[in-house]
Formats: sequence, C-alpha cells, structure tokens
Amino acid sequence: MSSPTTPADRTSGRVGALLPLAALRGNRAAWAFGVLGATWLAAVLFADGFDTVSSFRYLVQTASFLGIVAVGQTLVVMMSGIDLSVSGVVALSAVVCAKVASGPGGNATGIAVALLFSALVGVVNAAGVVWLRVPPMVMTLATGTILSGALLVYTNGSPSSARVPLLDSLANGRLLGVPRAFVLWLAVTAAAFWLLHRSRTGRYAFALGAGEDAARASGVPVVTTAFTAYTACALLAGVAGLVLLGFTGTSSLTMGNPYQLLSIASVVLGGTSILGGRGHLLGTVGGALLLTLLTALLTSWNLSEGVRQVVLGILIITLLLVYARERVA
Repeated sequence: MSSPTTPADRTSGRVGALLPLAALRGNRAAWAFGVLGATWLAAVLFADGFDTVSSFRYLVQTASFLGIVAVGQTLVVMMSGIDLSVSGVVALSAVVCAKVASGPGGNATGIAVALLFSALVGVVNAAGVVWLRVPPMVMTLATGTILSGALLVYTNGSPSSARVPLLDSLANGRLLGVPRAFVLWLAVTAAAFWLLHRSRTGRYAFALGAGEDAARASGVPVVTTAFTAYTACALLAGVAGLVLLGFTGTSSLTMGNPYQLLSIASVVLGGTSILGGRGHLLGTVGGALLLTLLTALLTSWNLSEGVRQVVLGILIITLLLVYARERVA
C-alpha cells in the first residue's frame, strides 16, 4: 500500500517541476535556439522554399560567414569591449588575399598575408584601448574608417577577383553532406568555447566584463587579456573575409558591411550582455542562425533592403535596452 501524500510532498513536487522552467528562463542560449525553431516553423508555414534539405543547408552555409565574425565579437564583448572594425577587416582580408593570390605571391602567400594584416588590426585596436585609454567604440570605429579609406586608395574603388582553390573548397564544398563552411564555424566555435569557458584567459575576460577596477585589483592581466581578445576577434573577421572570397570569387570594399551590426546583434540575441561579464558562445551560434534565417525570410517576402534594415535595427535597439535595464537592476 502506498503511503499518503503529505502537503510537504506536494509542495516539493511543485517546486521540483518549476525548477527546470526557471532554469530554462535563465538560459538565454536555450531561448535563442527556441526562437530560432519557432522562426523556422513560421518560415515553413508562411514562405516558400524553407521546407527542403537544400534550403537548410544553404542557411547554415551562409550563416557561417556571420557566425565566424560573431564568435570573435563575443570574445571582445564578454570583456566589456566592442569591435566596430570587423566590417573593414572582412574587406581587408578578402581584398589583400585576392590581390596577392592573383600576383606572383600565390594562393598560400595571399592567405597568410591577409591573416597577418587582420591580426595586426586587432593588435592596433587593443593598443589603443589599453595603452591610449581610448574607448573601444571610438577606437575600433576609427580603425575601421582608416581601413575603408586605405582600401579605397589601394584598390582605386575597383573589385578584385581571384580563385583560390582552398577557399573555394572551404566555402562551397561539403563534408559528408555538411557544408565545409559550417564545419569550419563549428571548429572555430569549439576553439573559442575552450578559450572563453575553460581557460584562464576566459576567466580573466569574464572578470574584466564584471568590472575592470575590481579585476585589476584581483591581479587580472588586463593587457594580455585585451590583446588576446581583440587580436582573436580581428583574426576571425579575417577568416570570414577569406571564406567569403571563396564563396563569391570577388572582393569588394563593402562586402563586410552587413557583418558589423549583425555580429553584435548575434551576440546580444544569444544572451551575452552588451556590458560584458555574462553570456555564452553557444547562444551566439543560435543568434547568428536566427538573424540569417530572419534575413532570408524577409527577403523571401520581397521586402526591400531598407525595410529589412529597419526591422533588424529595431531588434538590435530593443535588445540593447532590455539588457541594459537588466544589468542596472
């Protein structure tokens, strides 16, 4: 015979049932993927072409370009920084690689030089933020503006074309049916996940995001942490530029423009506080997929570029306000 249920048992059962819901409510990475699933369902029901394997494959392939940039942006935002030069670095990497690869330097040299220049931009950003004490938004915006002007002079405003077999394979090839660009994104995310969530550098980044003065007093190496984050962010933007070059076969001065605000939006959508100190890389993955799907959905409805930009801008502003209020509270 079963024993009678007491009021305490019933209360305990209700609390136990609510705990998973409370945990889900606090898990913003899970919410990002939940909204992604709901948006995909809406796309299947109310738009054409979203219910096939090929459309899903194309989604994750194109999301990879944004996702790689967003992973680097997460590293910087987590330590209460921001990088507004990523659009310029994407274009820099693609343009330099196309120019060098089409010349006597060859494909390997073009890739190496592009990544080197990308990393140098990150070093300059970190130096300005740490040593010159320039606010990250101002420093990285200035760097991006300088890059845009330098590339305009370098290319005379003309796009450059180049076919680099390795980049073409990365951008358009498949591994067991999965786009290689998506596999590369997952590999980059795994490496960044270890750096941010499993290494000492990651703990330092979280500490800086929670409060720089307290982090300094606790012995956090601010200089090393900042240089690591900004250099990694710029390097990943350079990688995205190379994959985009392989995808399109052409480099242009504006090819990185969509990824500046979208990378920040992916970070915020994924649950990372724009003020730093709180978040998760898996949420960024969900945010990048969601924004790519949303853009594709708006495009399928034949909305103009201007309307799409307005919708995404409103989304970014709303999320920034929500997270700012949560942090103050």
